[in-house]
This record gives sequence, C-alpha cells and structure tokens, in this order.
Amino acid sequence: MLKNFLRFLGFDRAVTFGILARSWGLVSGPITMIVIATRLTAPEQGFYFTFGSLLGLQTFFDLGLMFVLAQFASHEFVNLSWGRNGRLEGKPVALKRFTDLLCKTTLWFGIAAILMMIVLIPAGLFFFGQKGNVDFHWRLPWILAVVGTSLNLFVTPFFSIIMGSGDVVTVNKRELVAAILSSLLCWLVIGLHGGLYAAFAVNLGALSISWGYLLVKRLELVKLAWQGWFGDERTLRKAPGGLSWWGEIWPMQWRMAVSSGAAYFIFQLFNPVLFQYHGSVVAGQMGMTLTAANALLAGSMTLLHAKTPEFGKRIAVCDWEGLDRLFYQVTRHALTLALIGTAVGVCAIWILQEYFTIGRRFIPAWQAALLFGNVCFQILSGAFANYLRAHKQEPLVRMTLCSSLLQGGVTWYMGKHYASMGVTAGYFVITAMFTAPYCYFVWKRCRHDWHRNGVAEL
Repeated sequence: MLKNFLRFLGFDRAVTFGILARSWGLVSGPITMIVIATRLTAPEQGFYFTFGSLLGLQTFFDLGLMFVLAQFASHEFVNLSWGRNGRLEGKPVALKRFTDLLCKTTLWFGIAAILMMIVLIPAGLFFFGQKGNVDFHWRLPWILAVVGTSLNLFVTPFFSIIMGSGDVVTVNKRELVAAILSSLLCWLVIGLHGGLYAAFAVNLGALSISWGYLLVKRLELVKLAWQGWFGDERTLRKAPGGLSWWGEIWPMQWRMAVSSGAAYFIFQLFNPVLFQYHGSVVAGQMGMTLTAANALLAGSMTLLHAKTPEFGKRIAVCDWEGLDRLFYQVTRHALTLALIGTAVGVCAIWILQEYFTIGRRFIPAWQAALLFGNVCFQILSGAFANYLRAHKQEPLVRMTLCSSLLQGGVTWYMGKHYASMGVTAGYFVITAMFTAPYCYFVWKRCRHDWHRNGVAEL
C-alpha cells in the first residue's frame, strides 16, 4: 500500500535520494547549531556563519552555467549513452558536440575557480581584518574555506553533465553521501576544538565524495576533458561542427546568471532585515521556520529536477505530446507532496507552540502557514521555469528582475514595520499574485509559439 502511494507521488530511486539529501539538512542543521553553540565562542560563531554567507557568492562565478549545462547535455544524450568507466558512445556528431561542451565548460569553471580564489581570499582577509585582533585563528581557515569551495566549483560541470544525461540517481546519491560526510567532518573538527577549520571540513567532505566517484566510476569522462585541452582530442575539439559558446550557450547563460544573482539577494534579505530592526531572536525564529519551508520546497522540487533531463530529450525529438504529459504528471506529484508537507509542517509547529517551549524557536503558526503555503506557488513557478529552460531558453529574466526588486523593497519595508508578519505576508502576496501568474502566462505563450512550428531548439 505504502509502495503504491509513493509511486503515485512519483517516487523512484532518483527522487528518493534527492529528498533524502535535502531532508538530511533537517537532521544535521539542529545538531550543527548545538555543536557550534557549545564548542565555539560567540565571536567564532559570528565568523563561522559570515564565512558561509561570503562563500555563497560563488553563484556569481558560476554565472548560471550549471543549470544551462544540464539542459544542453540532455539534448545531446538523445544520441549518446554511457559505456564502461564513463566512456561516451553514440553518433559521431553528438559525440563531437558533447566533447566540445565538456571541454569548454570545464575550462570556464577552472577559470572561475581561480578567479574566485583571487577575489575572495583578499576580500575576506580585508573584511574580517577590520574586526581587529581576536583570540582565535581565522586567516588560514578562511583561505582553506575559499580554496575548498573553489575546488568544489570546478567539479560542478562533471555532475551537471551526468545529471543532464538522465543519471539523476547518481547525482542525488552523491549529494546525500557528501552531505552526510561533510556534516560528520564538521562536527568532528569543532568537537576537537578545531574552530573555524570546520568551514573547510565541510568542503573537504564534498570534495572527497565527488572526486572519488569521478575517478572510480567516470574516469573516462575526466580523461576526455583533460585530453580535450592537452591531448589528441584538441584537434577534434577545434574541428567544424562543434558547439558554439556565444551562439548557443551564452544567450541562455547570461539570463540564468541574472536570475540566479537576483534570487541570491532576494532570499538573503529576510534574516538581515529582521535582525537589524527586531533583533536576533525574531531573526532566529524566521531562520528556523524558513529552513523547514525550504526543505519542503527542495524535496518537492526534486520531483521536477529528476525528470527535467527527460524534458530535454522529448524536446530534442519534438515529442510535444509526451513532453506535456510528463510535465503535467510530475507537476501534479510535486504539488501533492508540497500540500501534504504544508499541512504536516504547520500542524507540527502549532503543536510545538501549544505544548512545548521549543515552539518559541519558530514564528507564529499562522505566519508559518503563509510561509509553507508559499511553497505551493513556488512549485508552480519552478515547474513552468523548468519546462521553458528545457528548451534551452530563459524567457523569465524580466520577471526575475522585477520580482527581485519588488520583493526586496517589500521585505525591507514590511519587515521593518511589521516584523516577521510583514515579511511572510509580503512574500506570500508577491509570489501568489505576481510571480506565479507571470510565469504561467509566459509559459503559455512560449509553449504555443515554440511548438507551433515544431521547432525543438530555438
């Protein structure tokens, strides 16, 4: 009975590993906070979380290429398949384009990783150095944390390609194992009085799993990238018939870069605004509730992300009917999961606030209902966006910019005057009344225009 119900919701191995990876944050998050609170001093705690905020700027070095790469790979894998040790097999033209894609994107991420170290290391040393002398080590931990994050950025194109090929199980399984190992290493370092070196331990866990998998299971893929720039494949890469970065990738990438950059600032404003105007307690309540809501969002979106490579494959062969059927099915499953999670989450917070003191760590239950309910509208927006981007297009740039400006202004004003109530209400209204409807109308128009002439790639 349970197995049939899970199948109805669209659960398979890929989805299960994806949800487990995102659910791990619900388990590890509270433990990490307890470990930090008991093992780090108050100044060290501030440095640790500020490290994380600054390291999040890696999104501006990625420039949206991670998602774009998965979409392009899914189109090429219509005529390709995995062989032994990650060797690619298939039609010569598709193999040529894939090799070109792999070589150019690994070069991009290699340069981005180096630039990230060059920019963030001195910037962080200057920023944190303004605090004067402190009685703990932070300079070397900061340098190591940046280096670790940069190396993790470099491994990104390999797993984006694996995701695009349709092997979502591998990507989600790797994410789950890496998250568990990173948490364990973080707790171990802090428990052994390693202080801020824990920030590097988190990256070390992810690096170990990522490179371990690539060298064992996808060694031929790594060799192909290496040979593309330094070996015999270099001639093949420069031969006619390859992939044009500026003609094919960049038109979508710069739009994704704008979208990801704008989204970064939107979701980082909640806690700073509440902290600035209403103190750390209110900000902590919002952070705790937002973490739970984001876990539900990530789990529900896993259903969509797991099937996105299939979108690309259907688009590549102009199977519009099959594309729409799969889209409606997976969107329905994601919404069902989000609705169930919303009901459970809100009820759980209400019970905790009625009968347990720990309930005070969350915003009021009725405000949490707005935050969780907002997840359902985010699922719809995300579904429409995934559908459109699977066509290797990004027509939502204008919406993202407008939404970020609108949301930023509302978050600041409502948060300043009405605390968590203002933030949650403003967030819900903008998503439900502006973002989701906007995405729907763009999706409807583009779907009609793009499919009318049976064009697979625009």
